[in-house]
Amino acid sequence: MVPPLAASLPPRSAQSFGHVCPPQKITLAEMRASGVRGVLIYCSDYRCSHYVAISADQWADGVRLSDIEDRFTCSACGKRGADVRPDFNWDKKPTGGMGYR
Repeated sequence: MVPPLAASLPPRSAQSFGHVCPPQKITLAEMRASGVRGVLIYCSDYRCSHYVAISADQWADGVRLSDIEDRFTCSACGKRGADVRPDFNWDKKPTGGMGYR
């Protein structure tokens, strides 16, 4: 008896089937080691482009930025999910204009 085709193929990764796994971002410990203590939270809907700057002190060192992205919901459009990035200007005073530092 001939084995089924799938059983005769070697195991492959999800990427070989065309599935793209989202990249893992740095941990908060790595971010803090570079002197950054804040994060920028961007709405996952590029048309909304709402963002907020917050302190990252509430999360443990072992947490990755990519681990907390699904926890956010945009207060402007209601879309769930976010792009979380280090805020390299976390210790600067906000300036007028577009709302960015």
